Amino acid sequence: MAEAVVASVLEEALRQASERIAKKITEGKKLTSIDVIILLLDQINKRIDDTNKRIDDTNRRIDDLNTSLNRRIDDLSASLNKRIDDTNRRIDDTNRKIDDLKEEVKLLKQEVSSIKSDIINLLKERLTGT
Repeated sequence: MAEAVVASVLEEALRQASERIAKKITEGKKLTSIDVIILLLDQINKRIDDTNKRIDDTNRRIDDLNTSLNRRIDDLSASLNKRIDDTNRRIDDTNRKIDDLKEEVKLLKQEVSSIKSDIINLLKERLTGT
C-alpha cells in the first residue's frame, strides 16, 4: 500500500516537473542537467509503466490459456473415464458369460460322464449276458 502511494506521488512529481521543463523549452530557455535527468526519469517511468501493462496483458493471456487448457483436460478426463467405465462394464459382461459357459460345460461333462457310465454298464450286461 505504501509503495503504491510513494509511486503515485513520484509519478505526479515527475509529471509536474516535466511540464515545467516543457514550458522552459517552449520559452527557449536553457535546460540544466537536472532538467535533463528529470526528463530521462520521466521517460524511464513511462517505459516501465508500458512494460508493466504488457506484463499484465501477458499474465492475463496466460491465465486465460491455463483456464482453457484445464477445461479441455477436464473434458478429456471425463470422456476417458466414461470409456474406461464402458470397457469395464463390457469386461464384466464377458466374465459373466464365461462363468455361464463354464457352468454349462461342467454340466455337459457330468451328463457325458453319466451317459458313458450307462453305456459301459449296458455293454457289460450284453457281454456277460446278465
